[in-house]
Amino acid sequence: MDGISEHDVIGAIVGEGGKAALLGGRAVAIACGGEVPPPLRRHSADIDIVIRGKDRKALKSGMAKLACEPATEFNLLNGKERMIFFAGETKIDVFIDVFRMCHTINLGERVGLHPVILPPADLLLTKLQVVRAERKDLIDIAALLLGSEIEAARITKILGAEWGFWRTATGTLDTLRAQAAEICGDQALTTELIQRIDALNAQIAAAPRSMAWKMRAVIGERSTWYELPEEPDAAPA
Repeated sequence: MDGISEHDVIGAIVGEGGKAALLGGRAVAIACGGEVPPPLRRHSADIDIVIRGKDRKALKSGMAKLACEPATEFNLLNGKERMIFFAGETKIDVFIDVFRMCHTINLGERVGLHPVILPPADLLLTKLQVVRAERKDLIDIAALLLGSEIEAARITKILGAEWGFWRTATGTLDTLRAQAAEICGDQALTTELIQRIDALNAQIAAAPRSMAWKMRAVIGERSTWYELPEEPDAAPA
């Protein structure tokens, strides 16, 4: 089945009594109200969603009704936290309760707070957690900072609890700041982006830190603070 949309996927799961939220590049565009500045627009071939663990049955039923093919072997091995389906050439990547990449973000309780997407703060966290941020990640972060309302308290709470995540996120923001002019391609947009980055960094710096954060900070970069996930080798059944 070709031509499937993120709304088809979300609707199919909701139609089976579950909840789902979009993340990734498609969600960023929606979070920005479709008003992403031209330099920050990009095409996302895959559909990335997150569901609650209790909605696995609704997911499987919804995907079957859309005639999506499961990546059977991958799903058997990883189905507790992640499943993959295919609709023609479109990959549907499903995270279940947890987004586990360079860092782990618990997202199950955030599903359903918005009709279609994860809240913008959570979308931002999924991008800030990338240790070796690619251009597409930096573009999405820039778009979110410029075009959506970010719940800073959500960001500071997560980063204030875990030093490793804080180290990665602030490093990613520094990388974006350094590349802002090249990514934005426009002086006014660059200036605004840098202001947004500086404002968020100031909020992060002023936020409380947990005891676990402080203890891990003593070790610092002498011990690895992140994972390096590999792209899953998944194919339809």
